[in-house]
Amino acid sequence: MTCYPEVKKIKQTGSALIIALIVMVLVSVLGLSAIRSSNFSTKVATGIQADAMTFEAAETIIAATYSSLSVLDDSELYDDVEPGMQSCMTTDGLVVGACGDNDLMDERGLIKGESLAYFDGYQAIEGHQVSVTGSGVLFVDYKTNILSTSKMESFNIQNNHLQESLKKGLKAGSELE
Repeated sequence: MTCYPEVKKIKQTGSALIIALIVMVLVSVLGLSAIRSSNFSTKVATGIQADAMTFEAAETIIAATYSSLSVLDDSELYDDVEPGMQSCMTTDGLVVGACGDNDLMDERGLIKGESLAYFDGYQAIEGHQVSVTGSGVLFVDYKTNILSTSKMESFNIQNNHLQESLKKGLKAGSELE
């Protein structure tokens, strides 16, 4: 007959189970923290991207408005811009007039962009007077301001940019104030 040595029974207190539960709770808390941090980072990145889109839209509107004004001669510039010329940027390009509710400038329908170009006076260029048969004509710098506004309603973001431009032209001395 085979004899086995007597095995002492050790009383278990469950400490391994408690430690495993504590580790599991800590890992869960760290996981939840990582998820919250990731969600926050995503929101920040989306906001930065939306702001960059409206910034670039405002700059695009200024460039398009400036291009449309640069082809005008002196009298057209003064007549069109003096009272203030509103333009709307659509997917088809710059359109003269105020934007409607459905006039959006991108294919996704996120951004509305418009501009206001207005005449801000002129300044005579010193030493550049031209006289033809006694009537004086001066070279002047026409000052034109272009204010562009781009809006992304879904994120409640708006960008406003102001650009001053000068265009050299002629002005009769009798028209100077």
